[in-house]
Amino acid sequence: MKNFSELIAQLPARHHIALTWFFRNMGTEQTWPKPLPDGTLLASKAQGIYKPKWTKYCLSIRQSLSSRYTNQEPEMRSDRTWSFLYAEEVSNPRSRDADYANRSLIACIKDMVPVGVMRQISKKQVSRYQILGVGVVLGHYDGYFLIEGFAATGLARGLESPEDLAALVDEQTKGIEVAEMFSPHSIIDAREKTLASIVRRRGQPEFRHKLLEAYGGRCAITGCNAVETLEAVHILPYRGPETNHVSNGLLLRADIHTLFDLGLLAIDTATMKVLLAPSLVSTTYGVVAGRSLQLPKDENLRPSKEALDQHRTWSTL
Repeated sequence: MKNFSELIAQLPARHHIALTWFFRNMGTEQTWPKPLPDGTLLASKAQGIYKPKWTKYCLSIRQSLSSRYTNQEPEMRSDRTWSFLYAEEVSNPRSRDADYANRSLIACIKDMVPVGVMRQISKKQVSRYQILGVGVVLGHYDGYFLIEGFAATGLARGLESPEDLAALVDEQTKGIEVAEMFSPHSIIDAREKTLASIVRRRGQPEFRHKLLEAYGGRCAITGCNAVETLEAVHILPYRGPETNHVSNGLLLRADIHTLFDLGLLAIDTATMKVLLAPSLVSTTYGVVAGRSLQLPKDENLRPSKEALDQHRTWSTL
């Protein structure tokens, strides 16, 4: 299993030293962190996602008590690992992926570069922060970045096993649904978001039925014909009944659906072949890299290349 030391070994010295500061100070409470001896800043007061000018990656994220974004509380586990959902900087789906801060975290997903995490716990007189530690950004889901934290042993969950990653995503998205359902200020909006989340995972019955027929009851990538494991995938996010069109859909096995949603798998429309994140090539999912997408015989039912291209652009593959 990859550990913290291995993941930061190839980073430039100042990046390596900055992340080591977060790792060594995990679990402590501090005032605003001072610059390192070489002048490197550890966080930004202007923005929650801090991307220094000297790197394309996010160095740290900061949760503020006065933030307009709805971040979830971190889940602390008995093995001292933790999981945290951090809201995107931009809520509008059309502009969020163009935001340089969000892009810096997406780059961390692609190359498995860890980030430091700190949370404001008090702002009376002098603000104080909990240094949560260092985590790996495993995915980008429904407006949140999923971050898995290292324990003091240097180990974190979800780094090697895609099956474990899928379980983590399911666990965390359930947390979003519960939190939104109990929002007293936006009940209607919460219900709509909860329904959208459920629909994205399973697909409305009619939408799924049409995809099952179009793809002959087989996963478009693996060829799996166990119908119980197949899910109706929205290539572009669910935005109402009009997005439940077969051309905006794929029939995928549940675990492949998860990788697609996280941007760890995409389709090259020039060849209609599967692109896979480098971090997964050496895993059991490596066999699908370069595999041709199995298309419906009826051309009218084939997936929209424009939609697949938009998904690929978001995934950065």
